[in-house]
Amino acid sequence: MSNQESAQGAPSLMDVHHHMVPPAYLEALKQAGLDTAGFPSWTPQESIEMMDRLGIEKASLSISSPGVWFGDDAEARDLARVCNEYAASVVDSYPRRFDALAVLPFPDVEGSVQELAYAMDTLGLAGVILFSNVGGRYAGDPDFDPLMAELHRRGAEVLLHPNTVPEKDENAPLFPWAEYPIDLARAYARLVYCDTLVKYPDIRWILSHAGGVVPFHAERLGKAYYAKDGGLRWGRILKDLALKRHRGLDLAKGLRYDTVGATNPVTLSSLQSLVGPDRILFGSNFPWDSEESVGSSISYRVGAKGRPPGKSSNLNGMGA
Repeated sequence: MSNQESAQGAPSLMDVHHHMVPPAYLEALKQAGLDTAGFPSWTPQESIEMMDRLGIEKASLSISSPGVWFGDDAEARDLARVCNEYAASVVDSYPRRFDALAVLPFPDVEGSVQELAYAMDTLGLAGVILFSNVGGRYAGDPDFDPLMAELHRRGAEVLLHPNTVPEKDENAPLFPWAEYPIDLARAYARLVYCDTLVKYPDIRWILSHAGGVVPFHAERLGKAYYAKDGGLRWGRILKDLALKRHRGLDLAKGLRYDTVGATNPVTLSSLQSLVGPDRILFGSNFPWDSEESVGSSISYRVGAKGRPPGKSSNLNGMGA
């Protein structure tokens, strides 16, 4: 990715977390009885104009929460297909400015594997977005191993994005502030506990929203690596004690994280304490975050007042 300076002096950026709102998707949400009043206005041209003003060279488009599954597998498969074909059409129209992540009819495993093949092999999309949970079923649960195995076989890029949890379980008004970052940790803990990260190491995970609370709790969550149903994995414990390592913590260190929500010294310092700058990737969350918010985020990371001294974020590209 080029480091050419923009008009504002910021380096050109690759945005790994940039949402699209296809008209057919918005209509499907309404038909499903979901409230879309808070959804932002969006067109590809609006994204390009914002990107030009802020020095963002290319963005990876994706559907945001709640995804495409609202209780019916067949409807979810159809809606995923519509959204992915729309994404491919945008990429075809603006290949230098966009690539896209496929949305899958998760938690429908068979449908997700089929749509993954179509999205990557036929449409040529760059990877997928998975949600922390859909209907209370979490990424990382063993039921989804067939999908994880296929993502691993393909070496697929996967953006793990928070989603709402059933309202009967949690306080709905707190979703954006408390539940979203916590739900990422719920999904991540399952990826560790169920050995998804160990069994399928070629999945190229990006934890969105700076990993939610994962960086802060990485050491604690990593202990799930040593646990199993009914007890502990003493073989792993004794081996890692002998090697003086914490393999569970190392799993978190091996992932990548985007910068959405990291525009404060506490969050960013926690993330930078866990991983190096090559694993911190720029994300805008546009259009859910306004252009003004995205601009402030960029300024914060490239040298604005308040950035932790002696630290820097990787703002150029998705990494290997």
